[in-house]
Amino acid sequence: MKSSTPCRVASRGSSLVEAVIAVGVLAVAVPLVFGALAEAGKNGSSAQAETRATWIVRACMREIEASRDGRPQYFTATATGQTFPPAGEVWALAFTADGSILGKVSKTQCDRGLKELDGRPARYIAVLAATSGNVSPGTTPMLDARISIEYPASASAARRNKLDFHTRIP
Repeated sequence: MKSSTPCRVASRGSSLVEAVIAVGVLAVAVPLVFGALAEAGKNGSSAQAETRATWIVRACMREIEASRDGRPQYFTATATGQTFPPAGEVWALAFTADGSILGKVSKTQCDRGLKELDGRPARYIAVLAATSGNVSPGTTPMLDARISIEYPASASAARRNKLDFHTRIP
């Protein structure tokens, strides 16, 4: 007679080593995934800002030209060759997410950030400035103009991302 030997039952469940390895993998993978998602969000915001920049810069240049012609909508009139903004002031405009102009931003709002202007949400702040450029003899004096598009508008000035655009104007 043959006697049957009891067969071993395969172990069910996982060992402690397998559990520790799984937890270690999760501890590394989860922060990487969240970091990648955060970076993708930043890249999306940057892409939106770069897309809207053409409209925002154009609107800012129209306001500078209007100021030179003595008919500004948001700032004071300036003469050709005059730098802006006046000392202690800021020339800044708020824009919506789609690049529509909201209005003038005060120095305090520009420094602290703003979520909305006149009840409409603000996404971008454009800061305008012009300084005297180098003048070569026999040439028309030009100013170095800078338009800095800053986003998100709700963040303080130190924490906003910036896109700078430079040009020369008479």
